[in-house]
Amino acid sequence: MNATAAYVFISHGSDDRDEAADLCAFIEKRGIRTWIAPRDVRPGQDYSEQLQHAIEGCAAFVVLVTEKANSSPYVRAETEMAFSTGKPIFPVRQSDIKPAAGLAFFLKIRHWTDAFGKDGGAAMERLGRELDQLCGSDKPAASAPTPQPAAPAPAPAPPAAAPSRPPAPRLRIDPPVPSPPLPGALEERMKAAIGPNAHWYLEKWRKMDGTWLSWNWPAFLVSFFWFAYRKMWLPLAAAIVLLLLTDFVAGRNPAYLRPAWLFLLLLFVLYGALGNALYRRQVTRLVAKADGLDQPVALAQIGAEGGVSIPGLASALAVFLLLFIAAGFAQLNQPRPVPPNPNPDPPMPGPGPGPAPPAVTIDSAYIVGRWRGDADGDCGSSFNGDGTWTDRDGRGGTWSLSGDRLTLIGNTTLVLQVVPIDANAMTLIQPDGSPVRALRC
Repeated sequence: MNATAAYVFISHGSDDRDEAADLCAFIEKRGIRTWIAPRDVRPGQDYSEQLQHAIEGCAAFVVLVTEKANSSPYVRAETEMAFSTGKPIFPVRQSDIKPAAGLAFFLKIRHWTDAFGKDGGAAMERLGRELDQLCGSDKPAASAPTPQPAAPAPAPAPPAAAPSRPPAPRLRIDPPVPSPPLPGALEERMKAAIGPNAHWYLEKWRKMDGTWLSWNWPAFLVSFFWFAYRKMWLPLAAAIVLLLLTDFVAGRNPAYLRPAWLFLLLLFVLYGALGNALYRRQVTRLVAKADGLDQPVALAQIGAEGGVSIPGLASALAVFLLLFIAAGFAQLNQPRPVPPNPNPDPPMPGPGPGPAPPAVTIDSAYIVGRWRGDADGDCGSSFNGDGTWTDRDGRGGTWSLSGDRLTLIGNTTLVLQVVPIDANAMTLIQPDGSPVRALRC
């Protein structure tokens, strides 16, 4: 291979190593030099500087567009650098996938190479010819996608039983190297979008390497306030709605209270596990919105929309306090159940056979008057002839009688069954079946 020949830079997501190795082997089989990480990264040297020098010195830039590349900030940063230095960019797809917004800006005017479908082989051959013209090669390109058997190989001949698809470079099976640091311009924009603790979040995201699970203690312990402080308005709204729905369901039936607390605990655990990924997604969107802008303008725009919000934190605290106070008032206004008398009076023994007491008619005249309970020392309850009532605590309302059902309406509605004992005593059966004895004063 000619040592002075130009080379092709291959950009790919870290999870697309196998596909990138196949693409690299296809290009190198034509006698064209390639530069691909981590194979061509020199140990002991600064990773980001080597990437920058490799892009600045390449004759062509080939980017492998996949789902993983769409979510990789490094692929977008490398493509942006190739775009800004005026390199010929060749996007290669191996499936029908649309590039993310951060990539589409740099690739939408490019000619795509679709290496799939019935025309995939022809498209790759056309890509090879374009790279031949830009970079030159140590051998002429084959006239068909399949090379002639007699053509000499630039490397040691493979075994006779080797497949037609060239093997991937052996270096790709080495232990994976750590994720490289972000290029300077992109890292500066991400820091502007994060604000305080930017270094902590960037380091955490590098360790996540594209996964979603990573623990965040503030998101677990103070979820609503962390969402508001980091301007994550959509997760904040969703968390408040879920809290209100849980409170509403638990308030309908005391039996739902324990499941409601368990559900809230699981929600907070979910916030802690996904908080870093949700925040990374928001920061990535903010940075992508500034694609194509000059660095000072981009930093100003990102800083205005990102960072943290002290007013948002204060507003979240105020809303939470108001909801807490409202829940307390609602609890205080709930009707208090009257406990049953633990020591009901035993039935009074009669004097023996004798004339039956006169029958008592349950009507309004029988109810009107002042009454007291067995355990009460004063006559605090009064049923008035105008249809109103008051009790010893000063509460009151209206009453009505229908048959033997006495309805009391005040803060709540209570329906009692009247069982007369005599003209001056009666038993009131409460909705839960417990009896209360009342004596006329």
